[in-house]
Amino acid sequence: MGWVEYLNWIWIAIFVIALVVELLTADLVSIWFSFGVIPSYILGLFNVPPFVQIIVFFVVTSILVLFTRPVVMKYFKTNEIKTNVDSIIGQHGIVTERITDVTIGAVKIKTQEWSAVSNETIDFGEHVRVLDVEGVKLIVKKID
Repeated sequence: MGWVEYLNWIWIAIFVIALVVELLTADLVSIWFSFGVIPSYILGLFNVPPFVQIIVFFVVTSILVLFTRPVVMKYFKTNEIKTNVDSIIGQHGIVTERITDVTIGAVKIKTQEWSAVSNETIDFGEHVRVLDVEGVKLIVKKID
């Protein structure tokens, strides 16, 4: 007896191993191998040739990893809360010290005052939106 007779057992073993690895790592990588095994195992039950089963396994797994993993990862990242500096990006503030394209000014965001730069001149009292944070300075744009 060759390995072909044991192929369905091999599929079951890959399924279990991939699930265990996923449970231990939670990286959402090996779970797709478990899902890729399912159609190959079913094909094996109908005595489809081993090379077809193996090709189906790799094709299904590749499709799952390439197309569904990014969607699932994006879904899980929605619960991520921005903290510290990342939470400043996108917020609005008021200029407390004039900003020009060659001088650093200041912007008040909520209760904190930050150094700020821009590629345009923004006068005292004008409203700005934070585009990015570079070091300890905000990169801002005037809101029209």
